[in-house]
Amino acid sequence: MTGMRIALVTSHAGRTAVTGLARALVRGGHDAVVYTRRDAARLAERERTPDGYEVVRVTLGQARPMSEDAAWSYTNELARFLHREWNERPPHIAHTHGTMAGLAALLAAREQKVPVVHTHDEPDPERERVERLVCRHAARVVATSNDQVTGLCRMGVPRSRITVVPAGVDDRESTGTTERRPGLVSLLGIGELRSGHGFDTVVAAMADVRDARLVIAAPVETLDRRTSQEARRLRQFAVQFGVGDRVSVVGAATRADVIGLLRSADLVVTTPRQDPAGVFALEAMAHGLPVVAAAVGALADAVVDGVTGRLVPPGDVPALALTLRELVANPARREAFGVAGADRVRARYGWNRVVSDTVLVYQRAQFVHA
Repeated sequence: MTGMRIALVTSHAGRTAVTGLARALVRGGHDAVVYTRRDAARLAERERTPDGYEVVRVTLGQARPMSEDAAWSYTNELARFLHREWNERPPHIAHTHGTMAGLAALLAAREQKVPVVHTHDEPDPERERVERLVCRHAARVVATSNDQVTGLCRMGVPRSRITVVPAGVDDRESTGTTERRPGLVSLLGIGELRSGHGFDTVVAAMADVRDARLVIAAPVETLDRRTSQEARRLRQFAVQFGVGDRVSVVGAATRADVIGLLRSADLVVTTPRQDPAGVFALEAMAHGLPVVAAAVGALADAVVDGVTGRLVPPGDVPALALTLRELVANPARREAFGVAGADRVRARYGWNRVVSDTVLVYQRAQFVHA
């Protein structure tokens, strides 16, 4: 089959899952264009990246950072822009990430009859009705975990139109040397400092986990106006539990910071109330690290309990503390989990496998839309 033209539309500027997919599509012989929000005047409106895909940054209102709530008021503007673009050269598939992007693409694609594939988002409760509408009208829906499939069926999406394609991981970043230091066992938590992140559970568990230190890092692409406030609250929380000297919070970790932290960690712990993609756990596994995770969402799929790490009930401080104590005291088991996790990522979550599964979804969407 000849290469397809794929329009990747995201309402989240800088979403790494979209850029990773674009790179993989180009490597597979397809043409990819990423449509995203222009959130700084210094950024070009159009450019071809070194990886071969095009980025089109749409100015919605003003070229400045804005919250997701503010961006919603520009849904029709984004739809009109996409309609003009696709009227000149329609893509074979529009693949959307984010509820706003899905709605805008559905509006734009009606006249050109472009099939829309939507990766299921889990928005704030006030947007759930719109997400349900987008999923019901998309040609195909991509779920990133088996847990999402159940939720989509409850929303009224036919099971026959849902395909599970997990998040992809670029394991090329995991080839550097490790930088682990002697002394306390280094635990690492990576994620958004937002409601439901679960870091409170980890900090509370640290009171019963001796011989370990914890670093909590929020990647810079996840930052919003609440991040610094939440970072301060977590530091105070650690002091209240008597572990302030063994817990540190990095509120704006660059990509280089994250890679450095992964290379210096002994174990990654992630216990959110929900995680639709499990990206940070997968990156840890790619780096050969054992993962202790809450048994929710994509984490329950990615982490094989007792093989690549351990799964614990979400919010269960005693269970988490017990699991961490066991692994802190057992370096051989940590190493075995890490080796198994790296093998699992290469086999199931590498971009070559993920893009192959995604292209099959595109082909099915074309068939349904024909």
